[in-house]
Amino acid sequence: MKELDLKKSVAELVREYPELKEILAEIGFQDIMKPAALKLMGRIMTLPRGAVVKGIPMEKIRAALEAKGFVLKGAEQQARQAMLREYIARLNGGESLESVRADFVRHFEDVKAEEIAEAEQDLIKGGVPLKDVQRLCDVHSALFHDCAESGKDEEQAALRKTAEKTHAAAAFLTADDLPEGHPLSLLRLENDALVRHLDAIHHEMVGEEDAAKLTGLIAALNAVRSHYAKKEELLMPLLYDYGVTGPSQVMWGVDDEIKRELGVITKALKADSENYPLYKGRIEPLCARIREMVFKEDRILFPLSLRYLTQEQWFMVYRDLFEMGMAFVDVETMPRWPEGDAWMEKQSAADRQPEILEGKVKLPTGELTLRQLQGILKLLDVDITFIDKDDILRYFINEGKVFSRPLSALGREVYSCHPPEIIPVVRQMILDFKAKKRTQMEIYRRIMGRPVGVRYMAVYDDDGEYMGTVEFVQDFQKALDKFQK
Repeated sequence: MKELDLKKSVAELVREYPELKEILAEIGFQDIMKPAALKLMGRIMTLPRGAVVKGIPMEKIRAALEAKGFVLKGAEQQARQAMLREYIARLNGGESLESVRADFVRHFEDVKAEEIAEAEQDLIKGGVPLKDVQRLCDVHSALFHDCAESGKDEEQAALRKTAEKTHAAAAFLTADDLPEGHPLSLLRLENDALVRHLDAIHHEMVGEEDAAKLTGLIAALNAVRSHYAKKEELLMPLLYDYGVTGPSQVMWGVDDEIKRELGVITKALKADSENYPLYKGRIEPLCARIREMVFKEDRILFPLSLRYLTQEQWFMVYRDLFEMGMAFVDVETMPRWPEGDAWMEKQSAADRQPEILEGKVKLPTGELTLRQLQGILKLLDVDITFIDKDDILRYFINEGKVFSRPLSALGREVYSCHPPEIIPVVRQMILDFKAKKRTQMEIYRRIMGRPVGVRYMAVYDDDGEYMGTVEFVQDFQKALDKFQK
């Protein structure tokens, strides 16, 4: 029997079993016979993912391959999960991080980063608390990242060497394989600039330690929030659609921890830069976590995104990157993606078709053309989002620009648009709206120093049937400024 590992790419399987090419072509993967297609797509496509793209039942593929003497392999995951659970228990029991790291490297030296991410996802589905899995994420990411400083003992250096060897081929495509303006190329540009910014902070901390200059550098570091927002709102929801939820949930949780700590330090230093000595011991670990997240994105999130997202989805991500803004890089000089720009122009032309805007919306108190309605809505200094009765995000306007709203969020379940820790709160609120236990919820607080109001209101029809939930988000700073004059 010849074993086929379903976690391997099609190109890897064909290299291992050349006769597989003709078998897959007969099943329905005709493009595999084209050398260029096999070289590019074959490197990022697995058989299960290919089955989804081609619309071929996986059982059909299994039957055809087994008839040719192949057996599909993929049962090792349970054993790996058991070992990962043991590592979590050891960490929770108080064992040192370095001790667990050492065992991790010894037992997982031949496993790819995306396989660990898949195992983490299965742990979450199996009921392991998300915060525990986040600790495990820190175990392997800290190892894979070049965190061992020169001059440490031989064991630490050996651990680093093993980790580098293990994950040298973790990325499915290198930066050279992608166009300069491809969304992942742009996100990598942000990360490159982010690392340089972290280097500047480190240089200042080991140098003269100018508190005022460090305060400015830490304040500018908050641009990382924009970078995290793009990956959380553009890449992670799409991975959710393919059932890849674990890595996103874990990373999103760590992102939130980073943002909270950054917010505390920024606020303290802005209040008085002389507070720097009190927070120096927290700045270095924070920067280390941000560096590790850069590595996690490059070796886990980005390769997974390349494996699953379609060309159309990458066009959508490209469009929304500019709407959400870039971080640490100059938008005017950054490279563009010609294919993406052509797609955006085509979409824009379709949106401008006059027949789409000539209909009228008839309301109890009058009627408006769609063009008139659109013009009025654009004047509202408020963000409005509507979620229908099935909890699907159907509409938004973002004229207040308090929070970013990517167009790719449309048509998604509302829960995939929120951090994991907020999902239970949103879910309970909507359940209450449906049951009419309450009809609205209001939150007023300062976000990045500005007074913001967030109002959620249930929408019912004339018969009292629940139609959905509308969210209003408004920055009240302009109004407060007017009252203070």
